[in-house]
Amino acid sequence: MQRVLWVLVVLVAAEAALGAPAFAARDYTAERVTYARPNGKRLTMTLFVPRAGGQTLRPAVVLIHGGAWVFGTRRQLHWYGRRLAEKGYVAASINYRLMPWHGFPACLHDSKAAVRWLRIHATHYGVDPGRIAVLGNSAGGHLTALLATTRPADGLEGGENPGPSSAVQAAVNLYGVADMSYYRHPRGYIRLFGLTARFADRFVGGKREDDGQNPYDLASPTYYAHPNTCPMLFVHGTKDNQVPYGQSVAFCEQLRRLGVPTRLITVPYGHAFDFLHHRTRGYVFTEILGFLQEHLGESFVPGPTGSVCRE
Repeated sequence: MQRVLWVLVVLVAAEAALGAPAFAARDYTAERVTYARPNGKRLTMTLFVPRAGGQTLRPAVVLIHGGAWVFGTRRQLHWYGRRLAEKGYVAASINYRLMPWHGFPACLHDSKAAVRWLRIHATHYGVDPGRIAVLGNSAGGHLTALLATTRPADGLEGGENPGPSSAVQAAVNLYGVADMSYYRHPRGYIRLFGLTARFADRFVGGKREDDGQNPYDLASPTYYAHPNTCPMLFVHGTKDNQVPYGQSVAFCEQLRRLGVPTRLITVPYGHAFDFLHHRTRGYVFTEILGFLQEHLGESFVPGPTGSVCRE
């Protein structure tokens, strides 16, 4: 399984390195900026900004990479950032604090700080602060779902970039964890690329429940779901051995029962399929664009209660 992990790392690195030969020849610019410094640690994002100007403010998408909360960089999702910028979106692919030095909720604090940074600098980059979405894969999908479901009253905002809201208007969750309790007693040894239950325990903050709250629940998007959760698109493979496909099915159904506009796209592959099956990724990206247009468009109309969760 370690071999599988290293293969994925190589694929991600190659994906990031290939890209476009020169940003200047494209219809967008790419800029690296520092968006937060929690406890002095510099966190950066790559901003993909369409060149086309005009008076109309553009929607934005925050991109959160995967890697089991322990590895990966913002470059992992640069393919999505470039494609989104070509379609007129401002895309911000972020780094965040990782294990083993930083467990939950530091990674969520950083993700929320990135959303607030975009709102603080919305005028400069031509971003509509009322139309910000988030997209993440794997561990980034987990953080994406938490951005979609958590509210200030949950006490998970963090202290960076105070002032603006960290709320998002739409979320795209690519094979992300919905319920962390699965990893408390995983069925079988290898889950999350060979990381054990001990790792999951450390990530969520230990097994202590002195205050009556389960740390696995507190790190789970399903725990925070509510009727005003923003619209969410799930993408998951039926052969996923790291994050079970059933996690997205159950979470999608939970949101549907709450009346949240929700949809699940199913693919016949395993974890991180979009780095291995580029034709399928292209199809999925077309569906993502349709979802974003529906829910970030200027004439947004909420979908009907009981949106389809298809298997």
